[in-house]
Amino acid sequence: MSNHPVPAGFHHERLKLARLAAGQSYPDIGRLLGVTRQYAHRLEVNATPSPVQLERLAQHLRVTEAFFHIPRQCPLEPEQCHFRPLRSATLGLKKTLAAQVEVFETLLQQLEQTVAFPEPRIPDIGDADISSGDAIERLAEQLRRELELGLGPISSMTRLAEKAGVLLIQLTEADARTGSFSLFNERPLIVCSGTPDSACLQRFDLAHEIGHLVLHQGMETGCRQTEEQANRFASALLMPRSAFAAEFPTMRGRYLSWSALGEMKLRWRVSFKALLYRAGRLGLLTPAQVKSGFVHLARHGHARTEALDERLPPESPELVQRAFDLLDHADWQRLLEQTGLTRDVLAGRYRLELPRPRLALVHSA
Repeated sequence: MSNHPVPAGFHHERLKLARLAAGQSYPDIGRLLGVTRQYAHRLEVNATPSPVQLERLAQHLRVTEAFFHIPRQCPLEPEQCHFRPLRSATLGLKKTLAAQVEVFETLLQQLEQTVAFPEPRIPDIGDADISSGDAIERLAEQLRRELELGLGPISSMTRLAEKAGVLLIQLTEADARTGSFSLFNERPLIVCSGTPDSACLQRFDLAHEIGHLVLHQGMETGCRQTEEQANRFASALLMPRSAFAAEFPTMRGRYLSWSALGEMKLRWRVSFKALLYRAGRLGLLTPAQVKSGFVHLARHGHARTEALDERLPPESPELVQRAFDLLDHADWQRLLEQTGLTRDVLAGRYRLELPRPRLALVHSA
């Protein structure tokens, strides 16, 4: 137990950040320290913890004591994140995830002093009109041109995002309650939710979040209009209209050719539902035909997973882990000291693989 006085420069806001990131409440902190909820709140405003209290807080919140002596630079609020409106995430969970992302951004700032990430290539569209579907189509086509994608299928959405300078991170607590979400603070980030139901849904989710990053910088999202705009952008990015229209199979009388649609699904790596949605938007199918297609999928038990999903493996983020892999053990230690984070948090909360100390490597041999 520490016998030293609390160093000067204790930052109350950093305690709040650590508490939120750990998903803790004022009563939780009060019980930990044996104080009232009101005093736990004061610790984040104008009270200073004792050395014993500081040590307990650090251990409980899974940071080092140094964490509380680093200024909080750029607070991140939940409304800055593009959360899905129909998910079941509570405001408390959203605050926790926003705090976890903010903590991770401080880690990235330190990492970028050693490792150079790709420059962000998300276009700044300014006050461009995005009220029409055609305008969104053109913006998706513009991004394809800037990233030199051509008009064919995108082989990997994760690599596309990372090529555009978007960092993909994984948070243990980002699950079905929240889905994937994105934000553009220090740099564009997409937080990937847990194991996806299918690679097709995962790819569309990433394209949807890229849509938010392009269309809605500086805007609060979550309404039906912004979600529909992001969906329209995702469809246009994954399935450019000219190439898609040229390949879409013709109707066999009144019926869809599901075998031909299956071939198209595997080639473009999108779901049957996304194919139907896109065809309806482009006027290749009537609303009645699209509805009939969705009814067919529902009757065959394809609400979340579909036929042929097993032939499309899920994608995994690579860039952030590769950047950390460039660090040796000494670099890792410096990074932890500079950020006040622990190996436990990086491995458990952020799903990062950390290097083992050299002595451990020798011993295991």
